[in-house]
Amino acid sequence: MEAELGIPQSQVPPEEMTYLTRIHYKAQSDGIWGEHEIDYILFMQKDVEVNPDPNEIKSHCYVTKEELKDMLRRAKDKELLITPWFSLIAETFLFKWWDNLQNLKQFMDHKKIHRM
Repeated sequence: MEAELGIPQSQVPPEEMTYLTRIHYKAQSDGIWGEHEIDYILFMQKDVEVNPDPNEIKSHCYVTKEELKDMLRRAKDKELLITPWFSLIAETFLFKWWDNLQNLKQFMDHKKIHRM
């Protein structure tokens, strides 16, 4: 979190995170480059200092659920650029998790790797 988002390690201790699951995905980015990795899905609800590395993150913002849905629609229409892995995860999982922030344990699955 510190390397990409610039969040100091002291603000994100592992014991305050909820580890849900793992997601394996492959996604083309620009026709030449793409991504192929396994991501660990961690949740934490907390105010933290964010200072993103510009080599990793072009821009960031806080949004409501409806604003995010609109952003994803705009990305599908090529009006907005969103990294492919985020769109895949958001459309498949994120809104379920968002609706259940007070009960995330129901989604914990440390054995399965979700393939996308």
